[in-house]
Amino acid sequence: MIYIKNRRILNISLAVVSVLVLGIVVAYAALSTALNVSFSGITQNALTWNVGFQGSSASGAAAGTSSTGRSCGTANITSNSVSVAATTLSKPGDKCTYTLTIRNSGSIAATLSSITPTKPTGITCGTASGATMVCGNITYKLTSDSGGNSAISQNTTLAAGASNTVYLVASYTGTGLNSSAVTQSGARFTLNYAQA
Repeated sequence: MIYIKNRRILNISLAVVSVLVLGIVVAYAALSTALNVSFSGITQNALTWNVGFQGSSASGAAAGTSSTGRSCGTANITSNSVSVAATTLSKPGDKCTYTLTIRNSGSIAATLSSITPTKPTGITCGTASGATMVCGNITYKLTSDSGGNSAISQNTTLAAGASNTVYLVASYTGTGLNSSAVTQSGARFTLNYAQA
């Protein structure tokens, strides 16, 4: 009898424990929550690349001592080129300076990755690298100051929407005078901009 009674208590205890475990599982399931995160759409905006010269022309600012033997031609400007009209420099110290504005009108920062000079035809150049060329008695330079002292350097960044002023300077830096006219033609700088 005692055995049956203990067995009955054991069965009742197991039943109670089973109900409790089932209740805990149901209660746990009732307290769980699913949280969802979703996107209605992601748009990647179109970015624009637009680095170029501003304006349509620039007059050359003349300096030096030969007022009658010096003339600065007008620089005609498009977004991707500057073309300087006929210019005359006759004596040491003569100089023509053109103020140019480069603007990044795009939405991507740009870096001046390289500056490539092209020598004028038919003349020997002692220096032709970066933003400086010395050819015969004439020095061509792209500078960051109007005095023509500090040549611009590559790897400078132009932020989106920003502008940079550079100066194109042609100066008579030789010490001798020419006994006959010498014309240098075809001198050029190419400024290569790349994504920063």
